[in-house]
Amino acid sequence: MSENPRPDGPLSKAEWQEPSENDFQTDLSEIQKRISNHQIQKAVPVVFARSKQTVSAGERAQMILNLLSAPETLYVFGFWQNGQGVLGATPEVLFDYDHGLLQTMALAGTCPKSEKAERASLLLDEKEMQEHHFVVEDITKRLNQWGEVQSHGPTILELPMLYHLKTDFQVHCKVKPDFRELVMQLHPTPALGVAPRAAGYKWMQELPGQEGRRGFGGPIAFLGADVAVCLVAIRNLQWDQNESMIGSGCGVVAASEFSREWRELFQKRLSVRKILGLKV
Repeated sequence: MSENPRPDGPLSKAEWQEPSENDFQTDLSEIQKRISNHQIQKAVPVVFARSKQTVSAGERAQMILNLLSAPETLYVFGFWQNGQGVLGATPEVLFDYDHGLLQTMALAGTCPKSEKAERASLLLDEKEMQEHHFVVEDITKRLNQWGEVQSHGPTILELPMLYHLKTDFQVHCKVKPDFRELVMQLHPTPALGVAPRAAGYKWMQELPGQEGRRGFGGPIAFLGADVAVCLVAIRNLQWDQNESMIGSGCGVVAASEFSREWRELFQKRLSVRKILGLKV
């Protein structure tokens, strides 16, 4: 008999242990302390809801069927083997390369779709625009080595439950990039990591709740000879033989407020549950 028997009932009805508000408050305070000390400009903490219920083959198949209804603004992805895996629908592409044309995006700055007025106001929100700017600035610098960078944005990306600020980039590459090197150069952008990059992000592992992120936000790439696409693995369910987990992250800058960020984190996890057909 297994030492960790699977709880009764389907994953779709599973109970979830939500992340600790106290842990996130500690994370927010530490990040803003580093910002006020001019060590960093922005960082992205991640919190997780967890369940002892794991994923059966039948449940995985049902979630894949649910994902077939995902809007075109989301990229469905998944990977599983040996009792563990990840399945989700991300709005974020690290890069898309097609015969010399390199495209990517800055996706940072969020508001829930609770009020229609928030869509237009997102472009006028100083805090969200600052957060977005840090990502745009970083990606522009990174892309320059492959050619002239053209950008368009920010615009509003509409998802089923959220609005995001988005800037699109494209470069007509002077030479074909090495795809693995391209991943290493771009990932993680400040949309997921720390700005500036030189500040590093290892220190975040010491903050409460930031351990055990596993594959959250990692690059998932599909590589060909002259074409490649690499996704950023957010908005997903991760599982192994002991538990399932749904993560969500938010960009913390000097003007960030606990209640607003906590609400955003919840809405992102809720969007994952809904699109996968899990209990909300």
